[in-house]
Amino acid sequence: MIRAESHAPFFRRFLYVFLGCFAFACWFLYDGLIGYPQQRVIAEAYEAIPEEDRAEQWPEVAKENGWSTLVPAKTSKEITHGIGQQFMFTVICSIMSVVVLMKFIAGQGAYIEGDSQVIRNHKGVEVPIESITSIDKHKWEDKGIAKIRYEVDGKQRTFVMDDFKFKREPMAELMEFAEAPLDPEAILGDLPQRDKVAANDAESAQERDGDESDV
Repeated sequence: MIRAESHAPFFRRFLYVFLGCFAFACWFLYDGLIGYPQQRVIAEAYEAIPEEDRAEQWPEVAKENGWSTLVPAKTSKEITHGIGQQFMFTVICSIMSVVVLMKFIAGQGAYIEGDSQVIRNHKGVEVPIESITSIDKHKWEDKGIAKIRYEVDGKQRTFVMDDFKFKREPMAELMEFAEAPLDPEAILGDLPQRDKVAANDAESAQERDGDESDV
């Protein structure tokens, strides 16, 4: 039985996205809990000084508290609004982190396997080869996605083949199994895998013949 294991580089990208989203979530949370509240304290202290006395008194107040003598860039009201935004961004990034982490976890131990009798995946979904009615390969060449249409108990079902998520060479072999009982007319959007293999073999043979003739 041929088995196509999950393609690690594909799922590893979700781990990288998770780490990025998690880092941003921590950053926004820090700003919402610590960074922005500290800025608001400074802005409130500046605003507490009568406007006509700020130019004179602010440098002294700032130095006493160990703050920068620069005038706060935002008002306390703007900073308060910003704190709410930081918490909102924290929630958004946290949700994204969970989603992509689940996608990464879903790829661990995933596989598609099969032989001349059946194709199945790690979730237990089985496609009897004899039940396959057609294969949509319009996206197979560019995106590595094909949809196997099959019928079980009088119901039409779809099984997705994806050679970006799973290792490409065994997926090509599994596709040959799936296509074996079908007429070419039932394979839509691309050549049957067996024709591609035959064309590649013929091309390789021509190259070998050319190399031998050069010698």
